[in-house]
Amino acid sequence: MTFNKKVLAGLVAFAAASTSAQAVTVAANDGWELGVSGSINQFVVFTDDDNAAGENNTTEIRDGLLPAFLNFDMKAPTINGLDIAAHISFSPGTNQSSYDTFEQREVYFTVDGSFGQILAGKALGLYGSHNILTEQTLFGVGYGTGGNGGTTLGGIGFGYDYAAWRSQVKWTSPDMNGFKLALAFVDGSGPAFRLGANGNLPISSLAAGADGADKEDLRYEADLSYAGAFDGGSYTAWLSAMTEDRDDLAEDAQAWTVGGTLTVGGFEFMAQYSDSEDSTASVAAVPPVAAVASEKLEWEQYIVQAGYRFNGTTLVSANYTELSDESSSRVNGADESERVTVGVYHDVNANLKLVAEYTNIENDDSDVLDQDIFAIGGFVFF
Repeated sequence: MTFNKKVLAGLVAFAAASTSAQAVTVAANDGWELGVSGSINQFVVFTDDDNAAGENNTTEIRDGLLPAFLNFDMKAPTINGLDIAAHISFSPGTNQSSYDTFEQREVYFTVDGSFGQILAGKALGLYGSHNILTEQTLFGVGYGTGGNGGTTLGGIGFGYDYAAWRSQVKWTSPDMNGFKLALAFVDGSGPAFRLGANGNLPISSLAAGADGADKEDLRYEADLSYAGAFDGGSYTAWLSAMTEDRDDLAEDAQAWTVGGTLTVGGFEFMAQYSDSEDSTASVAAVPPVAAVASEKLEWEQYIVQAGYRFNGTTLVSANYTELSDESSSRVNGADESERVTVGVYHDVNANLKLVAEYTNIENDDSDVLDQDIFAIGGFVFF
């Protein structure tokens, strides 16, 4: 076998649209290829908590929204018009208390042909994937600090529902003049993250609700996307939805989201909206409050984001997020929560990204923390 280096288009499937990384590729004489790549990140994070009980400040050295990644990609030679590949990744944490967070997030294979692509295995969920991949805190910290255990939350549950890593079989159509359709059949026993009573926001990590998935049915996800380009810019748009029958909720879980991006010169814009009912994809209360069978959970989220990329390497970006909890337990009306994130994301080169970020959170409920979060750190890609 011979060894060579090449640039891969993306860190992993999670962040494929956001950066380039170096990887070692081993090419066999029979046409098989094995690629190894990954990333490690570390941040110094200061969190100023303020609620009715007083102030509580925390300083941490930790990872951000993403853990570390070690990726293995295998690709077979094209035979009879089919391209077959496989991907396995491991996701250890750098946090002081992350001894039990050596995660296995992705194990899947793909078959590409004139019909499009079939993906089978465990991968990032279809519903909500555009949202997390286009939000600026993907390579930052966002909110959800404290505890120094799992990763932070970025904007998960506070701007968009969590796509999560799900066992699935997914079909993606070929490109149809910019349009793509994707359908996924997903195992229904996945994580049950939800908003919880009174609109409380998490402090350290997501808390899983009871796993009440209907064992006789699957989770169904669908996505229609469009991508195009013009002189000096490009744009994308998406419409996604999911439905799942859950035995622990009053009604089936249903959610949909719509969004888009626009790049013009160095300017970058993104907007997205999500509507969720009895969904299994938002955040839990602190302390965790299990959903009541007779309670109807409902919330809306949206993000507007704008930035400018200087010299193609330094993105200065800000976003505003609003979360409205309209669950039936809100006897005094919807609980409104707001998040503002401002960040600088600088690519020193293809292997090193430096990040400085500030996030402010305000909540109508006086029992819930208002927060100021300051983070500085970066990524190494290999």
